[in-house]
Amino acid sequence: MEAIPVRQGLDQDDLVCHCAGVTRGRIKSAIATAPASTLESLGAQLGCGVQCGCCRPLVQELLGQSPWYEVANATRTTLTDGSNPERRIVQLDLQLVGFPPYPQAQPAQHVVLQAWLDESWITRTYTVVRQSEDGNTVSIAMRRIEGGEFGPRLIDADDATFAAIPLRIAIPAGEIAPADSRPMVCFVAGVGVTLALSLLHGRRPGQHLHVDYSASRRGDMVYADRIESSASSGQEVSCHLRTDDVDGFIDDEDILETVKQFPGARHYVCGPPAYTRRLVDGLHKAEVPDADVRVEAFFLKTNARPRRSIRRLAYAAGIALAFLPLLLLAPALAKFVPNDAHNPGHVDLECSECHREAPGTMRQQLQAKTKHLLGLRASDIAFGNHPVNNAACVGCHDDRDDRHPAYRFLEPRFAAARETLAPQLCVSCHREHTGTRVSQTDTGFCAACHSDTKVKDDPARPTHAVLFRDKRWDTCLTCHDFHGNHPHDPPHDLKDAIAPQTIAAYLRAAESPYGEPVVKAKQPETSP
Repeated sequence: MEAIPVRQGLDQDDLVCHCAGVTRGRIKSAIATAPASTLESLGAQLGCGVQCGCCRPLVQELLGQSPWYEVANATRTTLTDGSNPERRIVQLDLQLVGFPPYPQAQPAQHVVLQAWLDESWITRTYTVVRQSEDGNTVSIAMRRIEGGEFGPRLIDADDATFAAIPLRIAIPAGEIAPADSRPMVCFVAGVGVTLALSLLHGRRPGQHLHVDYSASRRGDMVYADRIESSASSGQEVSCHLRTDDVDGFIDDEDILETVKQFPGARHYVCGPPAYTRRLVDGLHKAEVPDADVRVEAFFLKTNARPRRSIRRLAYAAGIALAFLPLLLLAPALAKFVPNDAHNPGHVDLECSECHREAPGTMRQQLQAKTKHLLGLRASDIAFGNHPVNNAACVGCHDDRDDRHPAYRFLEPRFAAARETLAPQLCVSCHREHTGTRVSQTDTGFCAACHSDTKVKDDPARPTHAVLFRDKRWDTCLTCHDFHGNHPHDPPHDLKDAIAPQTIAAYLRAAESPYGEPVVKAKQPETSP
């Protein structure tokens, strides 16, 4: 195959190998010193290309070889439901030109894709989700990440602009799934589901594959129909599809249950960094050997390191001066840290179990926030710690038997209640650092949903109809356990109900008058 010319726009400080931290200039110096260098000798000398393998085509290019196949035509298909266009997932079908024909990607292999943007090649890695029989049409999937410099440019471009962007991919690389009959368990989240598809298409006869697929919501769950169809067609494929808004985050208990279900399996993990850390930690707790855990994490980025400039230094100096008063006030602010005001049940938690560190160093966070303020960055970022949101609460307290789970209030019939109380948000009733179990002091909140409730053959005395008519909403909790997490049978006579003062004490911090919990809260998540 004829070499594809290398275009200009390359910087000596570009990181070619992120695993070993090897720059373009360092590789070129090694080649100049030893002109007979090979991919293997550079790997032994510098450590590049010997770990994940994503940088191998870039190193080959520096050796004067061309591992690239030009993309003659590319088409885009949106896979998500469109309710969140900022996070949509798009499939790219790439028709390739070159000789010999493009090789078939093997199970769990990846490809390196380059796009010519802003006078330089931008590089990312993807798993092949589909490939034609002749090999020359390759399909990949990418998620649009706000602030990204690759996906948004390809996904948001109009058809004419997209068609004009030069694209090329390298031959498939990476470790191939072993050719044995051991069962495979694939934990994937978001666009990481592409790894599951690769294993599904390359699965050997008689080999069982189980896919555990997580997504924020069903509309974000791409290729789910294909996975479910394969699982329903025979006994060799199974799946568990979970969404954060209904099922909550996967936890150590879920991971252990899956490990026990498939003894002796080889485990694959692919998804966002926080998800990957959670899964790897859970597999370790389940005593899965490291040799049986394979993590696919494709975050290759070859842009040049930012050069220092007077403007950048001025921004840094301004930010430092702006935060100087906070440093001076830090001792005085320390007394406001509410370490002694945890809510009941949270007294043994560390602050870090809810307040997770935001990604990046302080310098990177300050730079990103400054760019956002100056209009140079589309989205803001968290500084210091991630904000504690509803998902953090559900991550620990999700209970599938809950009578009033947070997701239920997202149904259209509760639109009025959402306007009045926002019951879909845990903090509407429970606020941490107040020292009380329930911060919603007006216990008449039941009226927001139940004011028009009809009870047939009502055995209660007085009947619910009378209590509703008289607006006796203060009696609801004296009979009914709101979340249903205790083995409590409501009395038929209000005279036998729990005393209102006992309920009030329980809502503050006292023990439950409904009995011991039947469902305990989950352990805190190990990552955001």
